[in-house]
Amino acid sequence: MNEVTAFARHLGVTRIAAADGRSEVALDLAEATRNYKGEAHGGLIAALMDVAMARAVRSADPGAWGLSTISMTVNFLAPGRGALVARGRMVRGGATFAVAEAEVDGEDGGQAARASAIFRIIRDAPAR
Repeated sequence: MNEVTAFARHLGVTRIAAADGRSEVALDLAEATRNYKGEAHGGLIAALMDVAMARAVRSADPGAWGLSTISMTVNFLAPGRGALVARGRMVRGGATFAVAEAEVDGEDGGQAARASAIFRIIRDAPAR
């Protein structure tokens, strides 16, 4: 559950820890993921929170084959600078849907963004 996937590595994720409906995902900001001001691109921050929330949900529901993000609301609060850390938590889980929240803190300790999302829980692998 704590492995870094190819997509997460592509974003710059260096560490994932998840257990009991909570997660922490760390990322070192690379030049390619910065905006013209040198700060984290908003799309990167949103993707980082999506990963954190999904990992939190999966850590609380190990029987799930996969998840699909149904909706996600992101509120940007301040620029994301330097190493970023996203913390996710599952708010409520059910048989087919889960609700989660996340926040991202920058290297300066300030909160860069908050998000909430609804995930569809996929129980069985699709037939091939």
